Amino acid sequence: MRTKKAMLNMAMSLAYQIIAIICGLITPRLILLNFGSTYNGVVSSATQFLYMVNFLTLGITASTRVALYKTLSDKDSLGTSRLVKATKNYMRHVTFGVVIYAAVLCIIYPYISHNDLTYLQSSTLIAIVSIGTFADCFFCISYNTLLQADQASYVTYTLNIIKTVLNTICVTILIFFGSSIYIVKLGSSLVYLITPALLNLYVKKKYNLINNCEPDNTGIKQRGAVAFHAISNIVHDNTDLVVLTLFTDAKLISVYTVYYLVIGKIKSMMQVLTSGMEAAFGEMWVKHEIKALQRNFRAFEYILFTFTTIVFSCVGVLIIPFVTVYTRGITDINYTRISLAVLITLTEAMYCIRQPYLTLVYSTGKFEETKWGAAAEAIINLGLSIILVNFVGINGVIIGTLISNIFRTTQFAFFVSKNVLNRSISLVLKRFIWVVICLAMIVSISLFIESRMAFVSTWGLWFVEAIIVLCISCVITLIMSLLFYRSDFLYLLNKLKFMLIRNH
Repeated sequence: MRTKKAMLNMAMSLAYQIIAIICGLITPRLILLNFGSTYNGVVSSATQFLYMVNFLTLGITASTRVALYKTLSDKDSLGTSRLVKATKNYMRHVTFGVVIYAAVLCIIYPYISHNDLTYLQSSTLIAIVSIGTFADCFFCISYNTLLQADQASYVTYTLNIIKTVLNTICVTILIFFGSSIYIVKLGSSLVYLITPALLNLYVKKKYNLINNCEPDNTGIKQRGAVAFHAISNIVHDNTDLVVLTLFTDAKLISVYTVYYLVIGKIKSMMQVLTSGMEAAFGEMWVKHEIKALQRNFRAFEYILFTFTTIVFSCVGVLIIPFVTVYTRGITDINYTRISLAVLITLTEAMYCIRQPYLTLVYSTGKFEETKWGAAAEAIINLGLSIILVNFVGINGVIIGTLISNIFRTTQFAFFVSKNVLNRSISLVLKRFIWVVICLAMIVSISLFIESRMAFVSTWGLWFVEAIIVLCISCVITLIMSLLFYRSDFLYLLNKLKFMLIRNH
């Protein structure tokens, strides 16, 4: 049952990310063509600033999930209700801070952002975007935490699919009828209010939560240590756009967001895949199933390293041709930047490599033991980005993120290997070397073939090249897996066969 739920979560997360990638390509393109790079940059920057308000949760979701693993495993309805109620009570207190944050941002953002919009235009955009952002971030937190702990994240992904499709339809229709950017973003924000309503209905029907119970604050006791991790993650996700907003022009922010159109969704895909396994690892940990945890983690680790190899080898080769075709006809700033493409690819590949270790830290509740590493990552990221942006511009913020990623990946890999899995760190180093060799082989062969092809100037040619590169990547990765990680590959293959036979 545990494996079946994990697979269902992964399948729905994959479906959601594919739809999110498709829709995520449509709406920014429409905004770029109809309103220009400045508006696209301001909207992206404003959204990122608003998401930073997640620091107010102080890591409550991660600490509550760890407590929920136990009550859900024991089928303790009262215990689950008390933990959920404590989370909801905490989030009610946070709501006041959210409103204050949005109001302050409306006032100061026009002064810190470098763009051609008037004060009123910038403030109005912030106010409109905040409606959907906060609905998405805060009104669903308690129930999303419950679903994730119960390995039912597939419900959240389904609702997100509905929201994403409706948002794209709404934006397309409004732009087609000549609406202003303000009406377009208002329509988009109102669509985001649908998810909390549907989620509330589902949880009330599915779970027999007891409303008249005393809240149990056990789940939020670790939030002090978890806050270090939460703040570190917020810094990681927001530093680039915040620093670019403070030190560069809004058009450069538009360049950054175009490169992250696909890479950002790939990162999200990887994150939801890991969240599908976090609850499973958490259940194994609380039940002291150490052997099962070690075996399943090794397979999970292999999956994510393979995912990183295949996906980011393709990204490294295809991102410049993609940006060239995607921004065709947009001339207010140069979008083709090879060095930026290389740095972003390396940075996000490293982020994906660290995810199995971060997932295990979260699922076992090892927040206190790793909090200082998380804090150090945030300091390195923010400090280097601010310094380097003044010397190498947009590349500087990516370099800062890359170096901090390397630091935290190393720390988490060492900690998990020694304190949770009781194994040698050499296993991680061998996997990393395997990824580097695979990437080098795939990119070299792909670039050689690309040099013999006609210049990619249409979507048709880009898709042909993408299929060729993907095939090369899969074949080389498969061969290298059979040579060096045959047992991991066969274990996953046998497990998949078993599931298919049992379900049949």
